[in-house]
Amino acid sequence: MGRQYYCEFCEKSFADNPSSRKNHLNGTQHKNNRKNHYNSFKDPDERLQEERRKRPCKNFPRGMCDFGDNCRYSHLTEADFAQLEQQVLQKRHLNTGPPPSLEDWLSKRDKRLQSESPSIAPDLTLPVYTIPTNLMHIPNLPPSLLPPPPDVFNNLKYEEWG
Repeated sequence: MGRQYYCEFCEKSFADNPSSRKNHLNGTQHKNNRKNHYNSFKDPDERLQEERRKRPCKNFPRGMCDFGDNCRYSHLTEADFAQLEQQVLQKRHLNTGPPPSLEDWLSKRDKRLQSESPSIAPDLTLPVYTIPTNLMHIPNLPPSLLPPPPDVFNNLKYEEWG
């Protein structure tokens, strides 16, 4: 059996070849699932405006709308509209404070960066590099073969790898 491609939007797997993948990605089921997934993360204010522009669905209250989430008409009830408006008001209430000034933001950022990555600890001893004895008699060594100055490593930030 060949490799399988798993679509997280549709929760289906199928043969991973270009034609199967192209057919799936261009299918209406996949496109609708992808659209519904991204719509679930939409801003409540934007969603409310979109739903207000739509007319109410005539078939949804009777339970007969075959289109579901893909219906071009609104399926929100008055209670759903009230809940969505409440979410919008809560979000606006949280964002009513004045935005921080640039200087405040920069100072907070500098403090955070300094606390996240401290410099090399003072108790850490740095090595002292010297020129190998077989290169000492050669004049005008290239910079790549010269030892680094002793104070060049003092201001480096300590990063732990691995």
